[in-house]
Amino acid sequence: MPVPLSLDLRKRIIEAKLRGDTQAKISSDKSVHTSTITKLWALYCATGNSRGRKPGLSSEQLEQVRAAILEQPDITLQELKDRFSLPVSLPALSKAIRNRLKLYYKKNAVPRGTASGRDRNKARGMEIRTARNGY
Repeated sequence: MPVPLSLDLRKRIIEAKLRGDTQAKISSDKSVHTSTITKLWALYCATGNSRGRKPGLSSEQLEQVRAAILEQPDITLQELKDRFSLPVSLPALSKAIRNRLKLYYKKNAVPRGTASGRDRNKARGMEIRTARNGY
């Protein structure tokens, strides 16, 4: 699988193309295939930048989701999607909450449904260790 181009290299290729350099010259200078330059230039002409896809959720939608999660922490992804009519899939919404909002779901430290004391003590020990480490 090919390696994605860095944003810096994309920027330098677009700048060279804007200066009027030929694709062959850019290809030899930057060690990039001419078809890559053609596709990058087409993307730049169509969108005005060379970054590719835009995020599925706007910053306003993300703030609405953040407020809803802080108001009701046990809300499900489906309820969020339905409430705000979000145009993304549930996995995409989950990734946006995790990666862009930096909100995580923390499971209970004590496992439910275990009757043995060994499991309970193990969970209690994990809780103490994480509290000591500041998590």
